[in-house]
Amino acid sequence: MSALPCPHLSISLHTAAILTGRSVRTWQRRIEEGLVPRLGDGVRALVPFEAVQQSMEGVPGEAANAWSAQDVQTLVRADQGEALAQAQMGSQFALLALRGAATATPPAPGHDAGRIAHYFLERAAEQAQADAMHWLGLLYAAGLGPAGDASDADADTSNNAMALMWIAKAAAHGHAIARQQLAALLPNVPNLPNLPAGGQA
Repeated sequence: MSALPCPHLSISLHTAAILTGRSVRTWQRRIEEGLVPRLGDGVRALVPFEAVQQSMEGVPGEAANAWSAQDVQTLVRADQGEALAQAQMGSQFALLALRGAATATPPAPGHDAGRIAHYFLERAAEQAQADAMHWLGLLYAAGLGPAGDASDADADTSNNAMALMWIAKAAAHGHAIARQQLAALLPNVPNLPNLPAGGQA
């Protein structure tokens, strides 16, 4: 199938895979079979958000109808690499993950809000987005680090270390709340008051 002109609301195969829990290969196969139109500029394959939205229907906490027009536009900008949009998308999914953890609600198979949050937040943090760093710290502090093969004790230690690292990075980038949290966590560490001021709250 040839590439159609890229409409305003299309996202990359990789982001479609992250949001739906389906692999990039599955999305490629769906395009090859004509089930989903291939969009893009010939360099990067894109799929319409509507196709992704249909794949997310019936997922608790991530209902397809819950996406506002503004959310979809933020998603498109996040997919294109805009750090602020990535942080905003990541924070929305982080809130879902934190709420799920607080109520002990297991994620639907393939639709783990924590995994999706990490995807967007890590990309924003790579671009020095302090809010994204802080959200990553909160996820790790809640025990919502990426799943690994470590034992529960090792996972707790690793999550705590990663939480402290991300909160410290956010504080170093001027995030006011992270600075306060870091000062409370490490009251005897010298020079914390000399961290840069005037960051994001």
